[in-house]
Amino acid sequence: MTDLKFEPNTKDWFVLCTRSRYEKKLALSFEKAGIPYFLPTKIVRKKWSDRWKNVETVLFPGSIFVQFEEVDRYKILNTPGAVRFLHFAGKYAKLSRLDLEMINKTLDDTQELEVVNSELFEGQEVKITSGPFNGFDAKLIHHNGKGKLLLEVKAIAQGVVIEIGNAKITPVG
Repeated sequence: MTDLKFEPNTKDWFVLCTRSRYEKKLALSFEKAGIPYFLPTKIVRKKWSDRWKNVETVLFPGSIFVQFEEVDRYKILNTPGAVRFLHFAGKYAKLSRLDLEMINKTLDDTQELEVVNSELFEGQEVKITSGPFNGFDAKLIHHNGKGKLLLEVKAIAQGVVIEIGNAKITPVG
């Protein structure tokens, strides 16, 4: 996976839909071709019939994020495993810099957090005001002293569920 370098004048990141289980193969092809890509992965503990094993899995199955010039669009789409660019209302889906930073922080965060505001209710939009996710908007999906927050990546209509605590969150609005 390439490291993301955020610069004020950076190009947009687009969502490329892939064939099933082709995300890592596409990432290798893009790396060889020099095309900037971002493929967030996580380590999951899975049980085989005789043992447990840690397996690296893709965070957003069926998607890889790429930067490209218009002249490279067909080169990307003709790469084996690429299906199409995700689009809404005739425009390519773009990820904002904030979305990518949120994904990076989600992948880097290993500490468990605890909700401190007891006036929150499930389904409420909240803003995280401290801790590793400071500044992000999220949707509270469960709260019982410890809370699970769903951090939404609006550009691709998907999200990441994390345990949160020791971070102050406030209702939005």
